[in-house]
Amino acid sequence: MTVHDIPERLRAEDKFHHIDMGFLNRRLCIGFLPPDVRRCFFENQRPGTDHLANFSNYHLLVTKVLDCCEDQDAPALLKALTLGKPRQLFRSTECLAPCPHIYDSARVCHEVELDVDFGKPIFITYHTSHIISETGKLVLSGGSSDGHVNSIIGLLHDKPNQFEIEPMIIGQPWFDHPRNGRDSAQLMWHGRSLGEILPEEIDQFSRMCDVEIENADEWMSVMKELPEKQVKEAIGSLLCEPTKKDWGGEANDHFSANVTIQGRRRTAAFLLKGPTQFREMTLDMCGKRADQIHRMVDSGADLSIVQHSHEIGHVVRRTLRALAIRPGNSRRKYCLIDGKATYRILKSHSLI
Repeated sequence: MTVHDIPERLRAEDKFHHIDMGFLNRRLCIGFLPPDVRRCFFENQRPGTDHLANFSNYHLLVTKVLDCCEDQDAPALLKALTLGKPRQLFRSTECLAPCPHIYDSARVCHEVELDVDFGKPIFITYHTSHIISETGKLVLSGGSSDGHVNSIIGLLHDKPNQFEIEPMIIGQPWFDHPRNGRDSAQLMWHGRSLGEILPEEIDQFSRMCDVEIENADEWMSVMKELPEKQVKEAIGSLLCEPTKKDWGGEANDHFSANVTIQGRRRTAAFLLKGPTQFREMTLDMCGKRADQIHRMVDSGADLSIVQHSHEIGHVVRRTLRALAIRPGNSRRKYCLIDGKATYRILKSHSLI
């Protein structure tokens, strides 16, 4: 399933990012909760030890942990790795290497597969006794080789020869939750796609839908010669905002408080890439260890937008999503505007 399978109305709405846990270290989770939240959890547990009561209480505990992560603004794993701390809480959705030994080992260790090199490997290590479902075991066993991703809340430990993750919760990104109301059932299977906004869904850019392109040469011949500065000024004019001069340490290329999506006002941070390197956008074009994407997301905008004069590679897309979309958050979203979309936006307003 892709973002195109999600109804446009739901793509734009703020939905609680839950985790359908397959692994739960209950002791770590309860110890993580502040005393008042811990007391609230115990008071609201469902009585009984049957399967239904247990899983109801598991979901309640995960929700409490997610709320505390949101209160602390816990970063994604990619961000946590840059902080240089010996121990750091994080929450994000990641690809894990397959772990077939999960069925016959008391303790397992497998690698976290990242697109950014941090100089030493990153492993996730845990006791299999904390796996609470057969589905969770299946997903962790097959890992990324079977197309699985996992939302993780954990503690990142910086050790001499490796980074090691002590997980509290591992599970599928999930939006079937009471906070999401009647839309829960419809969103159940879209955990990997929800959060992306298409360029035409931004009200100021929606006229792009009226522009048809005959072939790749039409947009590439224009975008190859169109300076980044001109694109920035065009975006500023569409948002009725002035633009700022570029400088090396900037957090973003443009920040707006006037982007609207389905009539709702949002803040947006832009990372713009002109035709200096007119090729598919890769992570090496985004600074050391994708630090330009880090800084843009750290701007705190509702919407993080990457724009490039050419195509945008899947690794850039995956990295932007990993940083912007975090379990426990409902507000943050991201958008990618490639050269073809940029051309359509500008042409629809006679800006080229």
